[in-house]
Amino acid sequence: MNRRRRAFTLFEVLVSIAIFMLLAGGIFASVRAAFVASTQVVGDQLDSERSDAFQQFLRKVFLSLPSDAKVELKLRQQPGRGDVVEVRLWPVPGFLQFGADSSDGAVISAQPDGVGGFRMMLGYFRAEDSPDQRDQRLDREATWLMLLPGVKQVRWRFAPTRNPVYSETWTEQAGRPGIAELTLEMKNGANNVYQFWIPPLQRRTSGSSESGTPPPAQPPGGNPPPAGEETP
Repeated sequence: MNRRRRAFTLFEVLVSIAIFMLLAGGIFASVRAAFVASTQVVGDQLDSERSDAFQQFLRKVFLSLPSDAKVELKLRQQPGRGDVVEVRLWPVPGFLQFGADSSDGAVISAQPDGVGGFRMMLGYFRAEDSPDQRDQRLDREATWLMLLPGVKQVRWRFAPTRNPVYSETWTEQAGRPGIAELTLEMKNGANNVYQFWIPPLQRRTSGSSESGTPPPAQPPGGNPPPAGEETP
């Protein structure tokens, strides 16, 4: 006796398709969420590595300043782009010469990125130029190297070693600062405050320090000579 095979009805097929689509949608949403989370983690790690590399670069710059280096911190107007915060150092540290004249200077500049933030850039200028000529050359001729993107706010402050009162401007006539502080607010919400020690200027030609007072003679061990003996 033959039996008729029962086929799927249209309703059962539609229900099956709907269940399949729900399962596929759930799997897709889970995979997408995992992909977005992974991308965010990778982006955060990259931002952290960039910030660390930028900090190490600045630390090396300040520690490698030549003995006669001058430092200037200024806020100036860049035509068509707004305020620019710059730290100028000259002569340039040896590891940043890259074929430039040894008397030329380097500038660490917070350049507007056009979308409400800044990019920390590295450029060069001729130390022999006047201040106005330096500004003009930096605006027209400078080739900038990207150091750190994604900056929302920038604040530099310098202070002398013996009187750590911070100032947001520093001229060449103020001498060599002893402390540099940089505050960066990033677009990803991170806030970083970096402090850098700048070695004091030492004049070795006359055996005296920057203040001009000869240091007291001491033996290599640092202890005063015994009574009755002369200091060599």
